[in-house]
Amino acid sequence: MRKIVLSLSLFTLTLQVSAQTQVGNSDFEQWEGPSSPEIKEPINWNSFMTASGGLAGAANQQMDRVTYVRPGSTGTYAVRIWCNSIFGVAANGNVTTGQINMGSITPTNLANHNKSVTTDVNFSDPMTDSPDSLVVWVRHKPVTTSKLGRVSCVIHNNTNGYKDPNDVAGANTVATAISSISYNGGNWQRLSIPFTYVGTPSNAAYIITTFTTNQTPGGGNGGDTLAVDDMELVYVPRPSFTTSATAVCSGGSISFTNTSTNFPTSYSWAFTGGSPASSTATNPVVTYNTPGTYTAILTATNQWGSKTTTPVTITVNALPDASLSYAQATYCPADTDPVPTATNAGTFSSTSGLVINSSTGAVDLSASTPGTYTVTNTYNGTCSNTGTTSLTINPPADATFAYPSNTICAGGANETPTVTDPGTFSATPAGLVFASTTTGEINVAASTVGTYTVTYNATGSAACPTSGSSSSLSITITTTPDASFTYAQTAYCADATDPTPVFGAGANGGVFTSTAGLTINSNTGEIDLSASTAGSYTVTNTIAASGSCPMADETFSVTVNALPNVTLANFTDVCVYNPAFALAGGAPAGGTYSGTGVSGGNFDPATAGVGTETITYSYTDGTTTCSNTATNTINVEECLGLTDNQITTVSVYPNPTDGKLTLSNITGNTSFKVVSVSGQVVLSGVVSATANSIDLSSFENGIYVLQLAQEQGIQSVRIVKK
Repeated sequence: MRKIVLSLSLFTLTLQVSAQTQVGNSDFEQWEGPSSPEIKEPINWNSFMTASGGLAGAANQQMDRVTYVRPGSTGTYAVRIWCNSIFGVAANGNVTTGQINMGSITPTNLANHNKSVTTDVNFSDPMTDSPDSLVVWVRHKPVTTSKLGRVSCVIHNNTNGYKDPNDVAGANTVATAISSISYNGGNWQRLSIPFTYVGTPSNAAYIITTFTTNQTPGGGNGGDTLAVDDMELVYVPRPSFTTSATAVCSGGSISFTNTSTNFPTSYSWAFTGGSPASSTATNPVVTYNTPGTYTAILTATNQWGSKTTTPVTITVNALPDASLSYAQATYCPADTDPVPTATNAGTFSSTSGLVINSSTGAVDLSASTPGTYTVTNTYNGTCSNTGTTSLTINPPADATFAYPSNTICAGGANETPTVTDPGTFSATPAGLVFASTTTGEINVAASTVGTYTVTYNATGSAACPTSGSSSSLSITITTTPDASFTYAQTAYCADATDPTPVFGAGANGGVFTSTAGLTINSNTGEIDLSASTAGSYTVTNTIAASGSCPMADETFSVTVNALPNVTLANFTDVCVYNPAFALAGGAPAGGTYSGTGVSGGNFDPATAGVGTETITYSYTDGTTTCSNTATNTINVEECLGLTDNQITTVSVYPNPTDGKLTLSNITGNTSFKVVSVSGQVVLSGVVSATANSIDLSSFENGIYVLQLAQEQGIQSVRIVKK
């Protein structure tokens, strides 16, 4: 029998009660007892000496250990069985991994069989794998040489008392490897017997292996012998795999997941059209760059051989043509708005500054800022692709101009402005005379004292000769120049609109200057606040003496206030079911918070919902009244990784639920909220020890978070609605 002797290690003991790849002691090297005559049975194998049944007491020793082993063996022993006579009936030699049952003196009676006793490790052999064949060496020496021996290897489910041969044709059988054994001149012969699977391989639980001296019960002769050596179960690898996709676009990648079974030890992949074209990795990732139809093949190898899968077809689709072009590379603002030519028009976009129709790609030249842009066509079909082209809008004519002074003394010399591009000058009202409307030179002597609006119409530039523009200035011709001026305010914030001087009746601008740090247009007096340094400045308007006109100058004090330095510290991630809390971290103190989910300085995660929200902190300096802001983000998470159905005080059941929840251990009135994974509060109310149920029947199946607000704090439970 399968005895556990003292020399066996704990590891060996463990193997004897666990599923295994091979039949235990399949080389018959381990035997009970140290030497003959105590030797009775090989470990893991049983003979008539451990039989059950009513006739077990009449059993004889019909098995022994022999030292003549099969050719090429590295072992020492084999097992030999022989036929004997019991009550005048031939009892075939029998060795099995199960238990022999001797129930009748009639050999063919079904009470005579071998069985798996799954409750006894001595008479059962666990097996959950799926071998392909059985290989074993046998030496059959029957008295009548035409008679045949038998080998039977049957995998069955976990049925206790499974019988061979009685149950082999029944529903409890998973696979069989059964063969007769012929006479071979008394020499060793190697048998290879395939398994035939008649049941579901996943039902495999035990294997019962039996060798008999004759394939027919009672059909042998006394003296028939059968020697057995080196039995092995063969597992041909079963290669298989799954793919992340079977169709990709050019340049796309596919992940191959190896699902091979039956103890593969190495792999060889072949990918036509792929990069790499071959691999020995377990789970390779392959990129396909060229359109076409290709195959993927996996060969799995182990000690018993190799096997290759049926080719899997991979389709690589070509990228669509997303190229585009405009009729010209450069345009002027006054040109006709261009529309691109594209084989596959998708969605059009560009770098900032270009006004473009996303559906047609038409460019609004007059509304766009002059410059060079990259226009992109994004086409989404079975495969997506993008195409780009460059487009330049040249600036229109530059109409800016400036006279040496905007106040001209009557009787003084003629004044001529500076210009960039050619054009024509005009003035209103009548009374100002140009010596040349092309150059803008004013004929002072011929002009009447007064204030005029001078307009310059630039007719074109070198790049855009037909794209004109215009600008105007106020020019005063006077006998007594007045340089007085003011600004609308005495103090400005650095981000305010740039101010220009305000003139009273008869006053006009000359040349504007200021103390260092203020950026000012000397011709117009406009202050560039953002480019100026914070501080107080004196602005001077100077009208130079000319002819009989004296010099005139006036000053005005202006302060530029810096924006306050505002900061906002990082926020800690919160869960969507957390209660509302006061926001903090804004500096200087005294500002206000705004953003989705913010109210009265508090942030409510449930209102904001799952995702990343931007919080803005705004602060106004009480002295300068200048304002500034700072922003930071706060992450609202689902936080569904909670321990299963219990919270500290309140129990919630059943969970998962098909609708109605019951709550126990509630103290007092407890308010609750049911929050969806998107952060939406879908139900709220109050529960108590007597009103302790919540009905979710009308909700869609999915995951929710139940928030319970008790005196000791907020408690949360993940709820699964099924």
